[in-house]
Amino acid sequence: MFETVWRVLRHSQDAEDALQVALTTIWQQRPRIERHPAPQALMLKICADAAIDQHRRRRNDPLKAVALEDGIPSTRPLPMDAAIGHETLEILVDAISRLSPNQATVVTMRFIQGEPHTAIAAALGCSTETVREHLDRGRERLGRMLGRLDHRKNMPAGSTTTDLHSEDES
Repeated sequence: MFETVWRVLRHSQDAEDALQVALTTIWQQRPRIERHPAPQALMLKICADAAIDQHRRRRNDPLKAVALEDGIPSTRPLPMDAAIGHETLEILVDAISRLSPNQATVVTMRFIQGEPHTAIAAALGCSTETVREHLDRGRERLGRMLGRLDHRKNMPAGSTTTDLHSEDES
């Protein structure tokens, strides 16, 4: 679960905060989770939602974000490729947080967590066709929001751009 929130936030302290909120929510909703057909998927959805909420709070509080970045000691500057990759990741997380809640959850669960359509559908309580519609609409909106990026130059080394455009989504 920590990995899920960390992949969204890329900051350990924020990820710990988001995970604490998610675990509280999971505890409060345990009867609902126990009755759910895919409890693990639902718990991951709760974690992803908490991480996205944490990112939105951090984005809306620029002083806290600057203070966190300034407080991290560094012994050497980041290489240019890593800096570009980090900036691209920040832009992507910001864009995902601007999607509708269902689109953000589906995109996060599919492309960040690698969950199959069936697990996402079970977590959302909808059909796999609805999941595909949310993915299509989410990718379309992300494409419009991120259209100004030249993804081939800004992708971190070893990353592939086919993940967001893959038609083989089980």
